[in-house]
Amino acid sequence: MKDFIEKLKDIIYDGIDYIIMALVIAAVVLVINWRLGGLFAKDATDIIADNTHEIIEENNDNDDIDESSTNGEQVLEKDSETAQDEETDENQKDDINKEEEVVHINIPPGSLPAKIGDILVESGLIQDRNEFVNKVVELRMETRLKSGEYEIAKNSSLEEIIQVLTK
Repeated sequence: MKDFIEKLKDIIYDGIDYIIMALVIAAVVLVINWRLGGLFAKDATDIIADNTHEIIEENNDNDDIDESSTNGEQVLEKDSETAQDEETDENQKDDINKEEEVVHINIPPGSLPAKIGDILVESGLIQDRNEFVNKVVELRMETRLKSGEYEIAKNSSLEEIIQVLTK
């Protein structure tokens, strides 16, 4: 009986070492998965698309409010319309040229969001690197940014740029 108890103690002592190692490995895997969760997120691009859609809807709602006016204001608008037709044509041409402006950028492999932000600032697509980094972190897309060559419209929003860089 004493021999049996000694063997049982040996098994328990050896087993505890393996159990502790398994728990440590499981904890490390869980922490890594938690920190890299954005890497495996399937709906991450949907989040950006939804945010972009919400921003567009907000802008359309604001335009609808601006367009509503009284009859007197509409008459004044018609009188000033003829004077502004020439300006509108020129502005539309400028807008078309701005929309057609495309910037070519190259993101090197292994670039962190801060480096990508610097590249975007240098190319004139954004004004502030920190704003880009904060938005990427807010959307949990820091691990989804990809290297490569991109063509981005000059007047793209921050969300649109992030969406292009994560495709």
